[in-house]
Amino acid sequence: MLTTPAIIDAYETLGTIAPECGECEGAGMVTYFHGPYERERECDRCHGLGRHLPCPHCTDGTQPDTGETCATCDGYASLC
Repeated sequence: MLTTPAIIDAYETLGTIAPECGECEGAGMVTYFHGPYERERECDRCHGLGRHLPCPHCTDGTQPDTGETCATCDGYASLC
C-alpha cells in the first residue's frame, strides 16, 4: 500500500484529481451498527484515504489475462 499515495500524487501532477469517495463521502471512515451500538471503521472502498480513483488496468484487483494480482493497483482495484 505504500505505492498508492505516490500514484495519487502523480495523477494530481498530471491534472487528474481523484474524486471524493462516494461510500464514505470523503471522510475515510464509515459508520455501521453492531447490535445497538454505532461504530466506525475504515472505508473498504478508499482504504481510509477519502478519495477513490478506479484502476485503469483491472476491475477486481486481478489482471484480466492471467488472473494474477494487478501490478498497477496491488490488488486494490483502485489507485487510491
